[in-house]
Amino acid sequence: MRRSGAAAAGVLLMVLGIGPSGSVAAAPPPPAGTNLQVLSWNVCDVVRWGDCMERRTAEKVALLKRQVTEKYVQAMLLQEVCQSTLKELLGQLGPAWSAHFTPYHWSQKGVLTVSPCATKPGTSQPADPDDDVGTAIVVKAGLEDPVQYPMIRASTQLVPPFQCATAAYFGVRLCNAHLPRSQSDDDFPGLDYRDDHMLAVKDVVDDHPQVVFGGDFNTQPPDAGPSSAKVWKPAELYSTGTGQPGYAECDQAGLPGTTKPRNGRPTHDSNVKIDYLFGSLPGRWCEVEPKAPAGTANLSDHRYLIYSTVVAP
Repeated sequence: MRRSGAAAAGVLLMVLGIGPSGSVAAAPPPPAGTNLQVLSWNVCDVVRWGDCMERRTAEKVALLKRQVTEKYVQAMLLQEVCQSTLKELLGQLGPAWSAHFTPYHWSQKGVLTVSPCATKPGTSQPADPDDDVGTAIVVKAGLEDPVQYPMIRASTQLVPPFQCATAAYFGVRLCNAHLPRSQSDDDFPGLDYRDDHMLAVKDVVDDHPQVVFGGDFNTQPPDAGPSSAKVWKPAELYSTGTGQPGYAECDQAGLPGTTKPRNGRPTHDSNVKIDYLFGSLPGRWCEVEPKAPAGTANLSDHRYLIYSTVVAP
């Protein structure tokens, strides 16, 4: 993410579905020992923000479909995704899938306007008034109780949402967060809101016994150094181990492919980890998209993560 802020009460909430009237079908409770694979990815859909030079919508949708068919992904937490990309994805996945979309807003001295996916050349006017950029929770077999939670926000900067919804079949609460960068308020450049966002996230997810949450946190892991540890410490969100406060992260020690207690493989083109998936459920495996070979490029400046968990009976 390029800017700062948080969700505001009363902004647009949208449930997208393929069934009649966009309805979300009811689903039976999960059987004992059900596995749930959750993917998180900053799609990097907004060319005007400068992190990705092309949309490449068809390729991004195809990549996500492959994770569904090859890795059995049943839920997705997407950041910086355009409504047009999301609609294409749902159309490709079929009627069993639904999504909850919440847009980013631009705050100008506290006045909020919805952020469009693209703007008309030389203006701030949306190129398509029906194509905003936001975060999305995408779920197979039923999506229930979508909620956007208020967060502290910058006076002048981008305002990302924090939202949750329940994967009905699995009985698991899914929460999608996009934290601001450090010192990212144009009016108050010395302020860092990331620790406040982590406190708010933990306050919400602690209310749910079965929860998976994550997203683009714009923060390196707490064991990366004192400046990172300072951001994480107030919330005690990132557990140091079994029986300790906080939650286990997809790519921390004790899960395949990890070597440090609270660190992990890079998830960003800057060769650092800033994307996360946490859960209260037992972890099975964690996948982090590899960096593209020399001479080629990934579809986003962020790597996707997939967390496989065991849903309690």
